Amino acid sequence: LAFCVEPLSKAEIAEHCGYKNTKNFTQKYLRPLLDSGMLKMTLPDKPKSKNQKYIAIKGK
Repeated sequence: LAFCVEPLSKAEIAEHCGYKNTKNFTQKYLRPLLDSGMLKMTLPDKPKSKNQKYIAIKGK
């Protein structure tokens, strides 16, 4: 989460964590962090947008 202090794409976050396959990364890590409120989407109205980025929520 410390890596996500600025908006980053799913691919950037997955690459930082050592994942090449973003589908597995999304299911195993990204989705649970989103569901728990620790990460948020920068474009919540367009979750599948190619411009979607994710940012950590402070204090969570």
